[in-house]
Amino acid sequence: MKKILLGLGIAAIILLPAAPAGHAEDNRITKFGRGVANMTISLGEFYTQPVLMSVNHEAPIAVFGGLAKGGGMFLAREFVGLYEVLTFPFPMNNGYKPIINPPTTFTDWDARKPQV
Repeated sequence: MKKILLGLGIAAIILLPAAPAGHAEDNRITKFGRGVANMTISLGEFYTQPVLMSVNHEAPIAVFGGLAKGGGMFLAREFVGLYEVLTFPFPMNNGYKPIINPPTTFTDWDARKPQV
């Protein structure tokens, strides 16, 4: 029983900080988290962009155009992530607000869908 409670306690300590921070204010910690997230999951743009383009385009255009756009967004997110990690202690021109919209690859999925 002690091992189970210890395991649950450790899992809670590890997982609770990773809970979605949708209501979190923009501060240096969220800026650092966005930067790390952009650098680690920016490869998801190679999946996200073709899916988003498939709403208004035929399959070949969505796949190839989406992969090209995904490559551009991948590079943009990598540089934005590096910038946010390096500058997280300092409020810049826009304070701690995100400089790219949406802030990470898989946030605000519905807002990214093109209007049909």
